[in-house]
Amino acid sequence: MEPHPPGPAGAGTLALITASIFGFATSVTMIGPLLLDLGREFDVPVGSAGLLATAMSLPWALGAPFAGHLSDRLGRRPLMVLALAGVGVVSLASAESPTFRVLLATRFLAGCFGAFGPAAVMASVGDLFPSDRRARAMGWLNMGFSMAALVGVPLAGAIDGWFGWRWSFRASGLTLIVLAALIQVTFPRPRPTALGGGVVQTYRVVWGVPRLGNFLVANLVERMGFFMTTLYLPSFLMLAYSLNAAEVAPALSLVAVGNIAGNVAGGWLGDRVSRPAIFVAAQLVAGGIALALFWLHAGWVASTLLGALFGVANASSRPGILAYGADLVPAHRGAVLGLVGITNQGGVVLGSALGALVVGVGGYTTLAVAIGAGGALAAGLAAPLAVSRRG
Repeated sequence: MEPHPPGPAGAGTLALITASIFGFATSVTMIGPLLLDLGREFDVPVGSAGLLATAMSLPWALGAPFAGHLSDRLGRRPLMVLALAGVGVVSLASAESPTFRVLLATRFLAGCFGAFGPAAVMASVGDLFPSDRRARAMGWLNMGFSMAALVGVPLAGAIDGWFGWRWSFRASGLTLIVLAALIQVTFPRPRPTALGGGVVQTYRVVWGVPRLGNFLVANLVERMGFFMTTLYLPSFLMLAYSLNAAEVAPALSLVAVGNIAGNVAGGWLGDRVSRPAIFVAAQLVAGGIALALFWLHAGWVASTLLGALFGVANASSRPGILAYGADLVPAHRGAVLGLVGITNQGGVVLGSALGALVVGVGGYTTLAVAIGAGGALAAGLAAPLAVSRRG
């Protein structure tokens, strides 16, 4: 039986959940607009500077299952505070890095702290919001990623332009520390949910859930398709319509706005109809839109609108499927969502690698086919979930 939420969680709690994910996502992705300045500062190629993102993402992904299990035993709030404060303090240390190797080491350490956070945040949604409000709450959680793309990363780039890259790290670090303090003081503290047992015993129970593999692989494939689309959309628009980076920026902002709209719509739908069924339908639509986006050269405006529609369709699949995952094993909710964290990060790594291979071999039309097929595959993997279990 699912533990009853400890008390009503309102708009303030949702705001902290969204802000936490915004902070985590920005701390990872803010490196993008800083790459050129970091390369010049430390005399390294841009490609080498990009390893800073990998250095942070790798321990983050590998530590997620253990952190999720720990949050079941110790509670969500302590791990959220540890993650936010830890990444914040290490980000301040990153700002003082005298060499690239030191910066790389601090990013790796930030990833170690960061691993404690997202699974605990996702699991807290399951703890604090009843089932009929859970998808909408997950939509607000997912909104943090969209806001990071729309506000956090551009702001980090602007601070870099005004004051230098070190101040971008300082601003991120201070923001995370303030968030940690707010959560420590104001965030609800539901009781730990774990019934006992170690990591092996916990995951023996979790892996016994029917069709868990379908759920996790469907999430992995969806994340791959999303990342391939957002990663290669700017270069596609620039090459197809002879645009520069500044001219492409409004299109990317529109895609981020589409993601926000999709999270709102997906959260509303996820509390009313089958959550896996929403994922199936949304992934089929998103795959079809991506196929048209990269296959057709229908003009800059039409391509931009297709990108925004992809953002709406793909994002609408997220709140319901995350709420579905939060319901699978309530007593080990953090452990399940720790596995979701691995597939999220795995989608970023595999999506970027596969996208580079596909574009290099066959160009953007082949990328269109790959993303369209990925949407169909994700839908096919999730279809048995819609049949076997009501979302």
